[in-house]
Amino acid sequence: MSASATSQEALAASLQQTLSPNAQERKQAEQYLSSIEQTAHFVVPLLQLVSNQASGDNVRFAAALYFKNFVKRRWPQSEDAEDTLSADDRQAVKREIVSLMITVPKRLQLQIGEAVSIIADNDFPEQWPELISTLVGKLSATDYHVNNGILQTAHTVFREWRSAFRSDRLYTKINYVLGQFTDAYMQVFVTTDRLIDQHAGDAAALGVLLHSLMLLCQIYYDLNCQDLPPFFEDNMGAFMDTFHKYLVYDNAVVASSDDDVAGDLEEVKASICEILELYAQRYEEEFTQLPRFVDTVWKMLTTLGIAAKYDTVVSRAMAFLCTVVRNPRYRSMFAANETLTLICERIVIPNTAMPVADEELFEDDPLQFVRRD
Repeated sequence: MSASATSQEALAASLQQTLSPNAQERKQAEQYLSSIEQTAHFVVPLLQLVSNQASGDNVRFAAALYFKNFVKRRWPQSEDAEDTLSADDRQAVKREIVSLMITVPKRLQLQIGEAVSIIADNDFPEQWPELISTLVGKLSATDYHVNNGILQTAHTVFREWRSAFRSDRLYTKINYVLGQFTDAYMQVFVTTDRLIDQHAGDAAALGVLLHSLMLLCQIYYDLNCQDLPPFFEDNMGAFMDTFHKYLVYDNAVVASSDDDVAGDLEEVKASICEILELYAQRYEEEFTQLPRFVDTVWKMLTTLGIAAKYDTVVSRAMAFLCTVVRNPRYRSMFAANETLTLICERIVIPNTAMPVADEELFEDDPLQFVRRD
């Protein structure tokens, strides 16, 4: 079968069939897809299906999922195995995938993002040198829906560095990114902060902007996780002032109405606490603002409720304070009996209480309670 013969209609029908409750129909569809994925340019109509809003949500999701698994199987190259994916197909994917990440819904972004991560791990920067310049070039001064897609893509590429072992190749990648990305990153960071102030009464706009800020915090961690780059050391004061601002930020307009689900503001605060823990562990000498943040995080913990939406914030804030207290230089800050009493009364004991929702779940469905825990 030629590439042109793999029409979107036939592909969509097969992908829809993979969702069938009938096991025989699913098996037939999977066998058909397995046979045609060996043909040249198979991946092009697959990506077109993901981007085509007329395809229907189920088909688009099935296409995104198949594409992710296709990339897992076929993209990595080794000297011991024949490359079964043509250079033309590889270039076509890299040419389209960034635009795809920007435009598809979040549910599809998660699948496409995993594929981006695999491709970047194998090809960036040697076989994909234009990736960062493409991301920077698509940043918008006004459209933060586009910016969030770009920031999500960048985080998808950079987050692999968090668990990576130090190597010359890793540092080459990081320095390559820093050279092209940091100026644009700083500009978006400053603009996002300004726009949050300007839209303080607009819940819809704040939701988008706070999500942008959360992604910016995630990327900040990514770019600092291996070493402290000179750019971030030089601008630490400005960044830390903004992080402090949002640790104490409160706005009823964006307050989460669901006690079980963290809102945008809770996610921002949790991401900032993660950065503080990293700096307390790795860059304590340069992190001169640390005492200020200890006081702020401490006060924040004593005021947060016990709702599940605060769980991640509390966990990461406590991790930061635990890192600080292990340091002999700051241990005296927590040594007073009054301080230890406050820790127990206002932080430890309230966070060991079982929420009413958990009690109800335990009574109604004990097995689900255990699974969730």
